[in-house]
Amino acid sequence: MKSEMTSTKRTRRPLASMLALLIAGCGSSPPVRYFSLDPVYESAGGGGDVQSIVGVGQLRTPNFLFRSQMVTRSNGGELIVHDFRRWSEPLDQAIHRVVAANVDGLLDDVTVVAFPYESHVRTDRRVFGNVERFDVDTAGVAVLVVQWGIVDSDGNTLVLPHRARYDAPVGADDPAASVAALNRVLAAFSKDVAGELDR
Repeated sequence: MKSEMTSTKRTRRPLASMLALLIAGCGSSPPVRYFSLDPVYESAGGGGDVQSIVGVGQLRTPNFLFRSQMVTRSNGGELIVHDFRRWSEPLDQAIHRVVAANVDGLLDDVTVVAFPYESHVRTDRRVFGNVERFDVDTAGVAVLVVQWGIVDSDGNTLVLPHRARYDAPVGADDPAASVAALNRVLAAFSKDVAGELDR
């Protein structure tokens, strides 16, 4: 009887040790990393005379992107939310800021302001639209799908709303590479916007 009890105690000790190790492992999680979108084209500043003011926005963003975590799109429309990869600012604000900075860097004779701009700022032209996709898929491609157009200060349509898609390969399985690819698709969109504004 005594030997049975001793044997049971011996089996319990390794089990208890393994359980303690598992709990300790679960208690530690990877650190949260924060990322920021950045313009590709930046204004040198101090250029020539400003001929017009352009407002970028509102570019409406889908609700599933209203979160601090980065999102990856998988097959079948599944969205993977990464708890430890986060944006340093609300994503809709970042998109407006980066597109405005890109367009400002591409055009010399305009001042570009990002939504939300002050009510006393009267824009001569305004870029508006809906961001339908802005993510990286599991195949390693950054995708921006946006429907956009341009109106003047009176609301008259200068560029009819149309849908455009921009892709950029990520090139590495790393969140920093994903952010760089997302910057590139925003830059490609910004270049098209600047081209229409320059006409």
